[in-house]
Amino acid sequence: MRVAFITSYWKNSDGGGIKTYLVNLVSTLTDRSVDVRVIFRKGRDQDNFQGYENKLAFIVSSYRHLLDYRPDAIHTQGDWYCLLPGVLYKRIHGCRLINTFHTEPEVPIGRLEKGIMQYLLNACDHVTFVSLGLQKRIVEIDGLTIPSTAITYAGVNVGEVPDGDVKQFMDDFGIDERSITVTTIGMTALPYKAQGLKLLIEAIRILRTTYPNITLIVVREGEYSNEVKAFAQEMKVEENVIFTGNIDNPLVPLKMCDVYAHTPLGEGGVSLALLEAMGMGKSIVATSVGGIPEAITDEENGLLVEPEVQQIVEGIALLLQNRDYSEQLGRSAKQTVEEKFTWTNSAKVFESLYIS
Repeated sequence: MRVAFITSYWKNSDGGGIKTYLVNLVSTLTDRSVDVRVIFRKGRDQDNFQGYENKLAFIVSSYRHLLDYRPDAIHTQGDWYCLLPGVLYKRIHGCRLINTFHTEPEVPIGRLEKGIMQYLLNACDHVTFVSLGLQKRIVEIDGLTIPSTAITYAGVNVGEVPDGDVKQFMDDFGIDERSITVTTIGMTALPYKAQGLKLLIEAIRILRTTYPNITLIVVREGEYSNEVKAFAQEMKVEENVIFTGNIDNPLVPLKMCDVYAHTPLGEGGVSLALLEAMGMGKSIVATSVGGIPEAITDEENGLLVEPEVQQIVEGIALLLQNRDYSEQLGRSAKQTVEEKFTWTNSAKVFESLYIS
């Protein structure tokens, strides 16, 4: 089977969760003997095809590459300019067409764009969403009528993290072995995540009264990093908050943390960072928004809170005060990932969509 992916973001881009989702999915499909070709706008990869960054030029270059590749199925990612060349190819040459939505729209699309998107979606054989919550939000916000749908969760690959890597990380960022550490990942890329991170920073300011050695580790650089750093200074907690920027292995600060906190005001799918924390058996405090409740069941494999400072404070404090309970939640979180959120499961779902 030959499958062409069309996406804005690919390897070596700032595509965040979309990029990570696709890289892992494509790798798993390839391991399962599916012939995959990726057509992308942003990134670097000599083994696949980079189209032009201009949207109209990207549509033309993508269509030309589809003519060369002759796929049995085309798998596009969200944006209309990724979907359009797939629709054109299907109408003229015939193939299966699947589109996946990854992110929640910040504002409703305009009438013209809605009409174009509805026409393109009508041409799809299947439309998938990375969470049920995302499907509901896109229908609610954009008012689109979606044809045959499926939920295609992300998977997670959690490898071993050597103790030496943890020690090196702590040395690099000046973290004392006696520190109580709370880690959060990927919270500066989008406005609703950055606002949620500010709530977490306020919570740390309150918690340090009881836990003066508490440290919040903020991993990854994003568009709103400077804004959040300024907020931490305004809250006078810069000594309790470490911004690591982009690091080679985010699993390192996950392994060392006492609590993983994920506190966005909204969430499109189920965060890959959240799933990684679950896969490592971490105790988790997360806001009950978007697709997060599809992974975290309150008081069973983590704690769900409203996006309010005091609730975040109480959730973190409960886990720090009750180590046995915290470890129990972590074990349940790991079991959830092993049973429900694997790339093999995701690949099997897509393989069935590519042929049915």
